[in-house]
Amino acid sequence: MHVDKKYAIAFLLFAFLILPMAASAYPVVSQDGPEGIIELLLTEGAEILVTSIDENGAPAVIYAQLGSPVEALDLEAEMYDNCLALAVIATRGELLDYIFSLIGEDFMGGGEPGFTLSQLDAGFTPEAILDLLGSDFSLLISAYYNLDEAVAISKMGQVLANLANPAVFGFSFADIIHLRIDEAFFGEGFDVTLPFEALDVFMYQVTNPFADALNAVLGGLDNSGILTNIDSEIFLAERGAAAGLLAIPDMGDLVELFNSTMGGGGFSLAAESFFPSQLEMIDGSIAVAFVGYIGEQIVSYGDTNLSIGSLVGATGSFRPMDDGISIVMAMLPGSSNITSYSPDDEGLVTHDNESNMILWNASGLGVVSDYIIEFESDNFPPDIVIARTFSPGSTVPGGSVDVTVTVTNDGTVPIENIVIVDNGVGAIYSTVTVTGTTTDTIASLAGGASASITYTVTFTNEGKYTFPNAELTYEFNAREYAKDTATDGYNVDADPVQLLSQMILDGMPYSAAILGIVALGAIFNINKMRKGGSSGGYQV
Repeated sequence: MHVDKKYAIAFLLFAFLILPMAASAYPVVSQDGPEGIIELLLTEGAEILVTSIDENGAPAVIYAQLGSPVEALDLEAEMYDNCLALAVIATRGELLDYIFSLIGEDFMGGGEPGFTLSQLDAGFTPEAILDLLGSDFSLLISAYYNLDEAVAISKMGQVLANLANPAVFGFSFADIIHLRIDEAFFGEGFDVTLPFEALDVFMYQVTNPFADALNAVLGGLDNSGILTNIDSEIFLAERGAAAGLLAIPDMGDLVELFNSTMGGGGFSLAAESFFPSQLEMIDGSIAVAFVGYIGEQIVSYGDTNLSIGSLVGATGSFRPMDDGISIVMAMLPGSSNITSYSPDDEGLVTHDNESNMILWNASGLGVVSDYIIEFESDNFPPDIVIARTFSPGSTVPGGSVDVTVTVTNDGTVPIENIVIVDNGVGAIYSTVTVTGTTTDTIASLAGGASASITYTVTFTNEGKYTFPNAELTYEFNAREYAKDTATDGYNVDADPVQLLSQMILDGMPYSAAILGIVALGAIFNINKMRKGGSSGGYQV
């Protein structure tokens, strides 16, 4: 996913642009000034619908509520005493990659993707742990400090029970790890001074299917405003999606611990920069919940308008929250010439020309049939699709797969100087053999035409292999565009017949053969635990 970094600037402008627009509905904003905006949104409760269209005409949508999930989480209960933070995240596809690109961070940088030591040359690095999680996973992570271990475990159990309650969120969990960090953790011979007596970190797998996890997050939110008109099914149909919530029972405790840990390095949450300084001003419990997706191209050459309602599957009018602040934001590429937008009420709508961002004060506007942006018809390229397929769908060690990458021009006008590149798997794994064409250059592709490359990958070892995004660049109207496929995972499964035959040929006793069969059964059961993703992305 190629992201224009100017969108990061737009998000930074977001907080400041709320100020003039929200003043009519919330006079306290104009009195407090920009430094109180984040505190206002978190303490008063807010919902924010953020939409963007990239230069290829592909959408990204994030809907978030700030503050409102506190009641469902019951953050004032004793089970959260000494809890620093709790986060639940469920992902399917590449939304997290998009978010980190949006804020200018290389989330997966520096590591080699992979799942087993036999696949990688460099061994198992911290970055490889992130690759192990990949793009399709659901986790709960929480941390308690300065408690006896038994007390921390007890409180965590109460939190899990609350989150599992169908009347709250209805999550289900499986243990992954409990890590206790104290002086005993480092053993003898280590002179370590910790900023706390003990820190208990808990991690659980959220075993709900992604659709259930997404609906569990949505079910715990205030449904009086924009959320009423959002169809959750749209998040399940797109290339990448995610849902999650973050709860901080006592912001003051977290800031104090963070500053005692990081302050010696010259950084603290009292820094001069805007967002860190906001955190120190907030006390008490806060919660944030979000759902979002990224999709394939929906705006193309000849289109002249965009309906925000269409991006969230809206079938009726939008209305603001009963209690709280509602905001709608839309961003188009800087090259797009926006001719008009509606609603367009002075003082309640702002258009920032530098970022091409439009911000609507939905609370002040009240009930709105839709949010519409008009632009010139040649602002986007024709509808271009790049897709990758595998044949067969899986193989065994020593087997091969044919990989085909196809580019299709579904528009009516040609594109030029097309370059297709898909050489990522060979760059990651030295144990695979790649034969055939992994790159190609095409002078022109007419409307309705397609072009493909095909290559073969042969595998030595079993495991789950990562196929990074296949990339496409092309030119249209003297401008260069870039698109890519989703990141794919490919299974090379153990061959039980081959392994059993080898054991017999090697003269292993029958008891060892039986143990081998039991081990193979365990492998198959682990494989069954993999979560499927419609994008064919990472699986765990």
